[in-house]
Amino acid sequence: MEEKKALSKNIKHTAKKYLKWYLYPLIYFLVTTGVCLYAWYGPRVYPEAAVRIIFKTIALIPFLIGASVITSWIIAVSLFAVVSFHFKQKFPDAYLWRVIDRFSFQRISQEEEMFAPDAQKARQSPGRRIVGSFIHVTGFVLVLAGMTLIVWISRPYITLLLSTSKVVELQQRVEQGQIHDNRVIIPSILVDAPILEGIDSGKLSRGVCHLSNSSVPGEGRNVILEGHNLAEFGLWKPQSFFSLLELVDKETLIYVFYNGKKYVYRVKEKRYLNVGDPQLSDSSPGERLTLITCVSTWSPSVYTNRRTVVTANPEF
Repeated sequence: MEEKKALSKNIKHTAKKYLKWYLYPLIYFLVTTGVCLYAWYGPRVYPEAAVRIIFKTIALIPFLIGASVITSWIIAVSLFAVVSFHFKQKFPDAYLWRVIDRFSFQRISQEEEMFAPDAQKARQSPGRRIVGSFIHVTGFVLVLAGMTLIVWISRPYITLLLSTSKVVELQQRVEQGQIHDNRVIIPSILVDAPILEGIDSGKLSRGVCHLSNSSVPGEGRNVILEGHNLAEFGLWKPQSFFSLLELVDKETLIYVFYNGKKYVYRVKEKRYLNVGDPQLSDSSPGERLTLITCVSTWSPSVYTNRRTVVTANPEF
């Protein structure tokens, strides 16, 4: 009976110990939600659909992932304590139990609570201290890696929400029309990229690439431009040119400056296609612009077999 009480107390203590971990995803969620609310109720620069996508990508999904991981960890630790308890009851002399007992979480008993933390630490064996230190360091590294990944994915969206003046500047630049090189500009998602001929990794890091066998603006066929999405890992590196293409919605205006002329396109649709889909290189008649990048953010196929495809028709 006393052992069951000790087990129950151990489980409650473990759960209470890890409950404070929920504070980290909660703080992150509140901060990113605040930024999204600013964009929603502040200057109406961004479409509501774009703000909803940003909220889901940088606030809601990371919060749910973090909370789920913490919950799963608490459940796993509690189940481990229960299974270990029953295992010891059934096989009290088993060597496996002694191994599990040595490296499992210490039970919290009334006698142990009488000792100071320094005294408890002094009673631990060197092996147990090493294992404990390894667990703490591993946990810290995993948390740091997770937060780095979240910041890396979120950075383009946060940059957009805090750059309303940049959106206005790009729109003014388009209206002035004093652009002499080949460029594609989408003010609403901060795209201002040179258009380079042919596709290779070096060119994709410097701009967006024009598919050589596709049309050029004004020829009456499909103009295909490809760009990177979150291509290079590095918190301080410039974001890729099509990192925010996911936010483009119907009716968004796209401006292409090519060979000294200005072409205006309006987004018709956004699709998600496999990398081998023949529609990615469609050259059938009909003036249009196609922008292609990797599927965004949380998709497990972000760099592999899926592409975000935005099609826009010319404005006459």
